[in-house]
Amino acid sequence: MNKEIHKNRIEKLVKILKEHVVSGYISGLSDNLYYFSNYYGIQYERFFALVVTTDGEAILVVPKLEKDQVRNTTWIENIVTWADGEDPFEKIYSIFKEKKLLNSKIAVDNTLRSDFLLALQEKLPQVCFIVGSNFSNILRRVKSAEEKNLMMNVGSIQDKVYDKVIASINAGISEMYIADLILSTFKELGSKCSSPLPIVASGQFSAQPHYRATNKIISIGDSIVMDCGGDLDHYKSDMTRTVFVGKPSKEFLTIYDIVRKAQETAFKSVKPGRTCEEIDQVARDIIEKEGYGKYFIHRTWHGIGLESHEEPYIVKGNKLILEPGMTFSIEPGIYLPGKFGVRIEDCVIVTETGAEAFTHFTHDLITI
Repeated sequence: MNKEIHKNRIEKLVKILKEHVVSGYISGLSDNLYYFSNYYGIQYERFFALVVTTDGEAILVVPKLEKDQVRNTTWIENIVTWADGEDPFEKIYSIFKEKKLLNSKIAVDNTLRSDFLLALQEKLPQVCFIVGSNFSNILRRVKSAEEKNLMMNVGSIQDKVYDKVIASINAGISEMYIADLILSTFKELGSKCSSPLPIVASGQFSAQPHYRATNKIISIGDSIVMDCGGDLDHYKSDMTRTVFVGKPSKEFLTIYDIVRKAQETAFKSVKPGRTCEEIDQVARDIIEKEGYGKYFIHRTWHGIGLESHEEPYIVKGNKLILEPGMTFSIEPGIYLPGKFGVRIEDCVIVTETGAEAFTHFTHDLITI
């Protein structure tokens, strides 16, 4: 993405801060820092932060040993460095003093390490620190055309991953074998898996929504829930499919059809102007009507973008109104403890008239 895109995001953030009478924003190394600066890194023990003030200036405070890489990556010109043995929080104090922010209200991103925040509070005792992710979330939950294209591309890769992986499943292999194949196939196709260990849940363990792959062997009569996502230039996809090894029972087929209907009906119900909780209720009503409401034990959807789970969350009580550009998963499920679970998931973007899916792998039940 070009410089103007990131600068425009800073300008929008400043406008939101002013509307809420907040004087600045601080983010540690995180997806939010990348969103505004184009620099992506991993947070270790050294302090690294983006400071945005309502005069429109963006400042990066970085360890000296990382200066060159940061300079070559970001559009931000004001880079303040600190060397090992120096106090990085003294650098923040100097910035705040220069900008007359020593008695201000500052929004702090929720990914900033607690020890860093405590150090800031000690160095700046008159500053009122508040949760800052509420402000960045307002911007990030509506995606641009460039962001949409990245997510569509990684969704297309994920379709191909599932095509290869499912074709390779047989009784006698392990859940971990399938997980490893998912990881390697994403890599072969020019992406990477967004999780170091995908969800591959077989047999009775498929009734555990967040179960992770183990060395359990796949057997005849197992349902297999596979849930994972791709990552392309830091933007994510997410998809779940449930397959069956052998001949499924009548009960399994009934459950599968209910979940499929709930997922597809919910997708068709997505429209700008509806609330998150209304869409959640569409899927929930179908499952409850069939008598399985107590076995649908999670929200219908989560937002997706730079993070696999971000705003908006499609859940009861969330009255946020859907807008074009919002992206989220659709993933109702039914989980019968000790027996099996079924989940079907795709990610979509809200359009002017409905929704468009990122992933298109078949919803038909695949038996192996």
